[in-house]
Amino acid sequence: MDRATAKEIIAAEGLERAVWFQQPTGKPDAVAIYEVGGGYRVVSTDERAVEIGPRDYHDESDALEMFIVLLRDLKELIASGVVR
Repeated sequence: MDRATAKEIIAAEGLERAVWFQQPTGKPDAVAIYEVGGGYRVVSTDERAVEIGPRDYHDESDALEMFIVLLRDLKELIASGVVR
């Protein structure tokens, strides 16, 4: 997956809690992707905006795929009322 495709998916599916290539400082209940140490990190944040479940990737395509998976999962949690 490339960045353009990921952006298209985010827009088409209304994945509103995406933090695009920056750390999710102060962003509760979000999913972020950003560059770190020559690779890419994908994280979720909890209700206190603390990063949880960091996943590091060397390949941007793999990182973007996980980013989209986590955004879809978060959207389902919001729809079910587990996350607000």
